[in-house]
Amino acid sequence: QYLQNGQLAPEAYVLIPQLPAACRGWEDVQEALMQLLSAVQESCHTDPEGVSLTGHSMGGTGVWQLALRYPDSFCEIAPLSGSVQASAENVSKLRSLPVWAVVGSEDAVVDPSLSVQMVEALSEQNAQAYITVIEGADHFAVPEEAYLSGRFDIIGWLIGGDSLPQEDFKNLYQRYLIKNGYFYLCCLVLLFQVLV
Repeated sequence: QYLQNGQLAPEAYVLIPQLPAACRGWEDVQEALMQLLSAVQESCHTDPEGVSLTGHSMGGTGVWQLALRYPDSFCEIAPLSGSVQASAENVSKLRSLPVWAVVGSEDAVVDPSLSVQMVEALSEQNAQAYITVIEGADHFAVPEEAYLSGRFDIIGWLIGGDSLPQEDFKNLYQRYLIKNGYFYLCCLVLLFQVLV
């Protein structure tokens, strides 16, 4: 919806695969997603080192899962309201991957503490692991706040690869107030940087 109505217009190829109805989660189709990724990279001549991944809800969980299985396939990930376990094995797999997780403090669908715990553990080994907790936001408010509010430049970070401004992340948590509507999204979004 954000792309279709022009609210987001990244300078990148954007792939938004749909999860088949018979599947319970993105983990069921990881190999097919990676085959799709390879096909798009080949046909569109994208930078194989410039693939970013984001998603919300089931898509946020899928971001964590796909990055854990294929950590060298992505240059940055931004899971929104996703579920992940902060195990030593998971932390080890993502110790070199830039991560910007976003959750709502009032999320009653996916426990925000799961992402918080993961990023806290990850940040001990990965200086580019960040968490943004949107104060007062429920599960459905997170995508609009993260992608469209103007407070964050997650899409720019995903396709530009620039470091997050350190002054904005002096504390582990950045807290913002929700001011407007809701949007529900539970897809994965892959962003491909174009080779010049």
